[in-house]
Amino acid sequence: MSDQLSLSLTGDVARLPHSLRPMLAKAADHAFDSDEHVFEPRWGGRRVLAFIEPTVGPHGPRLRLIDEDGRDLAPFLPELGTLPDLVGELPAILDGELVVPDKLGRMDDDALAARIADGVTTAATPVYLAFDLLWAAGRPIIAQPLVRRRERMARIVHPAAELVVLPGVVRDGMDLYFAVAQQGLRGVMARHLRSPYLPGRRSDLWRWIATQPGEMPLHALPDPVAEPFVRPVLALIQRLPLED
Repeated sequence: MSDQLSLSLTGDVARLPHSLRPMLAKAADHAFDSDEHVFEPRWGGRRVLAFIEPTVGPHGPRLRLIDEDGRDLAPFLPELGTLPDLVGELPAILDGELVVPDKLGRMDDDALAARIADGVTTAATPVYLAFDLLWAAGRPIIAQPLVRRRERMARIVHPAAELVVLPGVVRDGMDLYFAVAQQGLRGVMARHLRSPYLPGRRSDLWRWIATQPGEMPLHALPDPVAEPFVRPVLALIQRLPLED
């Protein structure tokens, strides 16, 4: 891990790369607490890198939404065409998760699959959940630690219904895990705060904790916020603008 944390990366400041492979997480056997990690809920949507760059002419910034197969999903998701207006310091690249939430804020797999398959606009509205910033003002910042990248992302991204900067918590990974499981979400990501971004690498600097089948959903609990330690984490999830 130490050599990954000290990795030095540079890049072309003149233009964005044509493509970039996402950094991948390794699975963890169980939830854990850590002062060195930021923990985020994961909805189980489509991993997408958002490439946003200015273009010459009247059409404004160019948006590409590249999934893990290298496919540009932007033409199928016209509602996300406003993303360039919500991000400063262009050209920029965001890493995030594309979701179509149901009325309870959980992932609607069928709705997302249908949108990507035929692009027909329906009542289901796509949302881009951004959790990392890789390029800003035309410069790669992937060698910087995650905590600095996230701080800069919070400064330059203007949240809206279609673009959410995914919040996280430090230290309380187990509390977040149980809250996520009760909400019926897919799991928790644990990202090391000093982690650089390692394109195309699967690294234990990022860990993925999946929720387990059979865990009691939140609506089945007699009093889901009776335990004081759960309240802040549940409130964090419930604040996300993912409901109709």
